[in-house]
Amino acid sequence: MKDNCLLQFAVIADTHIRLSGATDEGGYASNRVANDRAKYVVDLLNKLEPDFVIHLGDLVHPIPALKIHQDAVKTACDIFAKLQAKLFAIPGNHDIGDKANGFLPAPVIDANSHHVFEKKWGPLYQSFSNQNSHFICLDTPLMNSGLLREKEQKKWLENELSTAHIDGLRIFVFTHYPLLICDPEEPDHYDNIDDPARSWLLDLFNQNEVEAVFSGHVHNVFVGVHEKTKYYSLPATSFVRPEYSELYTVGPADEYGRNDIAKLGFFFVKIYEDRHQIIPVRTYGAGESFSGVNAVDPQTITAKKHQMLGVTLRQGWGRRIELAVDGLDEFRRKEAYRDGILIALLELGIRSLRVPLADLTNAEVRRRMADYVKFGFNFTVFSLGKPDAHVLSTIESAGSLILNWEIICPEQILAQAEKFVVDALSVFNGRIYLAPVVPLKETEGSVVGSEKVFQHFASHGFSLKQKNEVQQLLEKIKTYSKNIGLTFRVTPWDDAYSVLQEIDNQFLTEKLINLQLPRLNEGVCFEDDQYLQTYIVEVYQTCRKMSKATVFLDTFIDSDRGYYPRNGLLDRRLNPRPAFHALKKVSVVK
Repeated sequence: MKDNCLLQFAVIADTHIRLSGATDEGGYASNRVANDRAKYVVDLLNKLEPDFVIHLGDLVHPIPALKIHQDAVKTACDIFAKLQAKLFAIPGNHDIGDKANGFLPAPVIDANSHHVFEKKWGPLYQSFSNQNSHFICLDTPLMNSGLLREKEQKKWLENELSTAHIDGLRIFVFTHYPLLICDPEEPDHYDNIDDPARSWLLDLFNQNEVEAVFSGHVHNVFVGVHEKTKYYSLPATSFVRPEYSELYTVGPADEYGRNDIAKLGFFFVKIYEDRHQIIPVRTYGAGESFSGVNAVDPQTITAKKHQMLGVTLRQGWGRRIELAVDGLDEFRRKEAYRDGILIALLELGIRSLRVPLADLTNAEVRRRMADYVKFGFNFTVFSLGKPDAHVLSTIESAGSLILNWEIICPEQILAQAEKFVVDALSVFNGRIYLAPVVPLKETEGSVVGSEKVFQHFASHGFSLKQKNEVQQLLEKIKTYSKNIGLTFRVTPWDDAYSVLQEIDNQFLTEKLINLQLPRLNEGVCFEDDQYLQTYIVEVYQTCRKMSKATVFLDTFIDSDRGYYPRNGLLDRRLNPRPAFHALKKVSVVK
């Protein structure tokens, strides 16, 4: 499955291997399957044939202070002995002791707690080169410890980074503890590297232009950018840290979120001449069935980018969520992003996102938008009505964050578009798309019994029936035709495949298409996943044949409250539904 990439490798984290016959310690039955989940990952990696594998720590669960620690390490060695690729392991807090802290009762790292790890897995920190890249594995529980080894590692790291940078090598760093979850200014907590080590590492990575940093420990996926460096926190193969279920708008999954098996997995990474590609691999708990998904097919992790497909992000995506002051952070407030959305998009290969203008007016969301752009996403921003001074200023200040601007107006205002297009083009260098506001259902009302009913709910975009309106508008703005496109709509009650084809055949202009996924009625939930699975495959196959068009799928995430409740491609825990996997499978590059 190696394409034209220079090399490919796997990054796994937090296997938490235990003694055979583990108990339901803490009330978690999933403890008993941690070893089987690790074995499944080894088998899968042997099928994927990476050039090497890096384990980010917490290979075992029993800590060094426990008598069973060495026996657990032996069990882990037996499991990983079957891995065909070379394994590089770095120490986690369960392997050599927790980072220095004054707020947890767990034993912290000391001068001797690393001996078992070093004997079985090799150096606590090390580096190697492959192709044009340099890989650095660090001992992060050591940070801020004051031990002699910390000073030795610091001196070694400075030399490693400087030499690799001078030699023109691309640099990738691997740690157990993440440097950050949200940003460099976040307070110290259980899930990051405390200052002063954090600031020192960030400066050092920035000076030497580190391309990416991969970390474990949090058992959840988070993605960030600082300067030119991308930061990835990986999922675990064993269990999910349940406190992060606070990120979702529904109750937690099995074991109060700890056994949310759709979130288990690892990263497969491909290095190309000009970039690296992260391919998230969901393992679903050692091949256990989830939403119709069985053992991972290695071919389904090579999805290409979908230039013709985008998604409308209805739910909030760019703001931080405050987690409960509880458990491992009993005395501190911790925040995180809902990066399950970002990872799902990376997994599908979808890079085109549609969001409201309001996302640009929030400074925090705008900063997060800039991060997404650095990860290769592009944004279509939509505004309502003739752009006023505030809208024009907001668009102008957004600069390169926006690829397209969609201006949606009532039809009577849109008919005068030539009067405001000039102002819009004066502040925006991308492409502008014009769309009318329309009722969700095109009838003005219908009679039920003796009472008249009406439709409050609006949509946007031209329909196939509006050929005359389209032609009239195109004639009025023909002077600006190189910079202007139109938005069309496909309603939930249309035959989507034929309507898409007709839009493509009849309208040669640049176009966005607002494609509303199936729904039933205002108070009736659409939850036919089998139908949606077939629907999304046929839509994708139709889209591939279209020209000058981006089709925005709506709804991406379930709408399970409010009006027109319906299933999307992700549920409210941001886990894939069958339609997600169907789209992923049909788009695989063979």
